[in-house]
Amino acid sequence: MRLGIIVASMFMGSVASYAQADATQEATIEALQAQLMELAARLDAFEKEKTQTIISSAPVASAKTTTPKKALEGLKIKGDFRFRQESFDIDGRPDRHRNRVRSRVAMVAPVSQDISVGFGLASGSSDPTSTNQTLGSVSSTKSINLDLAYVNWNVPNSDVSVQAGKFKNPLKRVGGTGLLWDGDLRPEGINVSYKKGSLFATGLGSWIDENRGDSDLILLGGQAGSSFKLANNVSVLFGLGYYNITASEGADSLFGNAANNNRLDANGGYLNGFQSIEGFAEIGIPSDLGKVTLFADYVQNLDADDFDTGYTLGAKLKANKWSFGWEYRDLEADAVFAAFADSDFIGGGTDGEGHILQTGYALSKKIKLSGTLFLNDRNVDFGTEESFKRLMLDISFKH
Repeated sequence: MRLGIIVASMFMGSVASYAQADATQEATIEALQAQLMELAARLDAFEKEKTQTIISSAPVASAKTTTPKKALEGLKIKGDFRFRQESFDIDGRPDRHRNRVRSRVAMVAPVSQDISVGFGLASGSSDPTSTNQTLGSVSSTKSINLDLAYVNWNVPNSDVSVQAGKFKNPLKRVGGTGLLWDGDLRPEGINVSYKKGSLFATGLGSWIDENRGDSDLILLGGQAGSSFKLANNVSVLFGLGYYNITASEGADSLFGNAANNNRLDANGGYLNGFQSIEGFAEIGIPSDLGKVTLFADYVQNLDADDFDTGYTLGAKLKANKWSFGWEYRDLEADAVFAAFADSDFIGGGTDGEGHILQTGYALSKKIKLSGTLFLNDRNVDFGTEESFKRLMLDISFKH
């Protein structure tokens, strides 16, 4: 509208330039021009006032508005991928060579200052001691399984934390040994941990098989010990453990007649219960070559009359980007619950002995090459002893 008035004013001015014949007409035109310019000024002021009103009445964004970045604050996501070339040499069997992969991803999200929840997925099958996936089955699709699902509560004003759900094994494994527990085991239940100064304690209640009526298999137990440093940065860790699998004697085997080498009775149930005591120790010693770690672990099943003990001795060296390890392990048939023991040593389970040799090289903080050689004998207690050799070559990536 304003533009139209200005154009009209200009037009009237042009008319005035050609209408000089009559003075009265000229005065009239000048008066009209003045009125039109005044009207244009009023419209201009009105438009400015209207614009300012719109701006001042517009809603202001709240300072508490949650942005996507704010919503993800505190969320931690991590994972790893491993590719493995594996070879077997077992008495009386053809040599076997295979490729395996392992892929895992996990996240932890804070709910409050003291509470967080965790969730994780992993490759593999329903095996509780392995997230490896063997390749070569006609390029079929592979399974992804629930690996972690838990809530963690750091009890305020205390040195206690509580976890419930499916979580990483809270029990210590000196030297990373799998004498009692495989590294991939994820207990399902509740654990309570205490740590103050050099002292630590962990209590664990985990369902093993809850659908057995009055004879559900439940793992109850825990560890207690101390971890501290001496002069010259020497680290020391030692402790005791006690574990009881309720109603296990005579219970049907979880794996049929195999039972991962735990002995069975005539009805196919476990010959013995599993009430075990453990003693473990580890010492870390700095040296000119690097950090040397020595460790030992011993376990005895109090419910078995024979074939009831297991132990391991080992040493590790971490020298810059290189790592080396040696371990000797002897695990009798009923020393531990075989379903949860190391799945790599003797091919998994119990009733075996032998050496484990390891080496590794870190290409970077997130990429590592490693090799592990198992020189074992298995089925020693059953009288059908056989040599078991296994070579694993890995490349691992963390993200």
